[in-house]
Amino acid sequence: MSVRGPARDHQGPGGSGGLSDEELVGNMMALDAGLHRIEDAFSEHVLLAYEDPVTFGAGHFVLYPPEGSSPRFVIEEQYPPGVDWSDDDRVPTSWAWTAEARQRQPDGTHPWVSLAEGEIASADYAELLDLAEGWAKTVHDLAVREEALTPEPLTSPGEMRADQQRTFLT
Repeated sequence: MSVRGPARDHQGPGGSGGLSDEELVGNMMALDAGLHRIEDAFSEHVLLAYEDPVTFGAGHFVLYPPEGSSPRFVIEEQYPPGVDWSDDDRVPTSWAWTAEARQRQPDGTHPWVSLAEGEIASADYAELLDLAEGWAKTVHDLAVREEALTPEPLTSPGEMRADQQRTFLT
């Protein structure tokens, strides 16, 4: 991403707290790199997707489990007033995040439901990475637990079933 033109005034609502464009870009790059580290650390159970929230996606960065589309951790870039997604020189001054899951409704639909949400200033991107990593670790731990409870036969001695195969469930 290139930043062209004169430095922008990022003060006021949605502002950056006085950070320069270079600092904002550095924070954006650090967030991106941190999200990739999280994906790598939990790669068996978490995928990072880049999406376009205006056209079809939930946010700009979305963490999903690979086996399905629920739950998800969504990060959407926030810009200063007067700047939007179509501006090639946009630099996020903060990020809105949402932890979501699909929830079955009485009519049979499964809309996304927000479980937690917030907004993190650019300078506090490490806090956002901590939240994303916590979410990824929870998804990972739940997947590992589910895998451990599958009725696959074990080769070690122990309590036997009638068919002479031991499982975690017996």
